[in-house]
Amino acid sequence: MKQKTLKKSAHFISVLLNIGCMIFGIFSVSLFAGIMVIVCAPLFSPEMFQTVWENAVSEGQTLSFGQCVFFFICCLGKFICIFLSLYHAKRIFGCIGKGNSPFTPKTAVQIRKIVWYVLLFAVFSVLSVFKMSFSAVFMCGLFALILFCISLIFDYGCELQQEVDETL
Repeated sequence: MKQKTLKKSAHFISVLLNIGCMIFGIFSVSLFAGIMVIVCAPLFSPEMFQTVWENAVSEGQTLSFGQCVFFFICCLGKFICIFLSLYHAKRIFGCIGKGNSPFTPKTAVQIRKIVWYVLLFAVFSVLSVFKMSFSAVFMCGLFALILFCISLIFDYGCELQQEVDETL
């Protein structure tokens, strides 16, 4: 009974994560296209770019062109980190949803990849804003540490699963 509930719940979460992957994939591709337009606009139409930039500065925009591009690249990095985290979580829950054991070496590796993406997300967050709260960075670090510990628990569970399979 519990295994059936786990399988259904994991499948449902996998579907939600799949939707999240699609959304953040679209956001990432759209932001990348926008960055390319911003970067390439001065090359193909310098007069139009100069006019637009002068209008932005006259309306109180204080960031330089380079700062704006850097900000958008950091945002793209954050979107990609979210996308990859959701993708690896979807793979974990998809495997469980199919009835496979979650205690495999692959699951622990997937969780550790998510840890790296959470840490990268924190780095991009610090870089993308000019004033970052300590609590947000602390929470990302704490979440990454918890996930890393969970990956070690899955490694241990994998070893136990292997011992049980060998004794049977």
